[in-house]
Amino acid sequence: MGLSLIKGNSGYIGIDKRGEVASTGTTGSVSVKKHYLERKRGNFSPIIPTTNILFEDDFATGDLSKWTVYNGSEPSQWEVNTSSACLNDSGIPQTIPSGSTYAAFISNDGGVSNDYSNNTDVHMTFEFTIPSDITVTSLTLEFDWMCFGERASGTGSYDYGYVNYMNGFTPSAGVEYTTNTTTRERIIGSNTSPNTDSGKFTGDGTSSRNNSASGGFVYENITIDGTEITQSGLWCNNNCTRQIMFSWASDSSVIDNPGWTIANVKLTYNL
Repeated sequence: MGLSLIKGNSGYIGIDKRGEVASTGTTGSVSVKKHYLERKRGNFSPIIPTTNILFEDDFATGDLSKWTVYNGSEPSQWEVNTSSACLNDSGIPQTIPSGSTYAAFISNDGGVSNDYSNNTDVHMTFEFTIPSDITVTSLTLEFDWMCFGERASGTGSYDYGYVNYMNGFTPSAGVEYTTNTTTRERIIGSNTSPNTDSGKFTGDGTSSRNNSASGGFVYENITIDGTEITQSGLWCNNNCTRQIMFSWASDSSVIDNPGWTIANVKLTYNL
């Protein structure tokens, strides 16, 4: 029948062409199981990954160590703190969902609160890699958030959070990104509530997504796929590395606290 040999620390395991254990020696640390080499009459199937999580951060470390942060010297910056700093529009601390202790937010006082100042553009990114042995149909981005801010129609104006899907793009503090290129595209879709503000996260106005942040955090669920990402060559579903960028922009006029506050960020893939 023909054998393939896999050598252990002090012996061998014989595997027939169907993936069955045919004979064994003293194998040491080698372990061969049917769920690793599934029998399919001459075909071998790779292990299906036990998790579909590409990135996850509940900020439990109390910092932004999983992110690359572009705060520069802007008047407000990305910070991390406990719920005592996560205030709603009345200045009342809000419970962070899912039992999390920490959240990330825009702050003008070094993380004491999620109050913000004018004239700020800051960003933070995380990187993820889709393995070569899978082809995904889509990604799912989830997080909890609250914000008041100030809104207007269009891709800019005035005080708001936004998310970009990127390929190797390096942002700069002090720059607001309102257009798409072949290396970055703003994500505007949502599975949890209508977004009529061009992908802007605010709690201001009748089409807002967080009702002035009066009720605390809301849950966000976004599908990222070839329909959402339309820039040429930007979407990738196999053997590639991309980045997700969370950004905050504020202009020079009205301030409506709190600024953008996020928790429990998770990116998963779907086959």
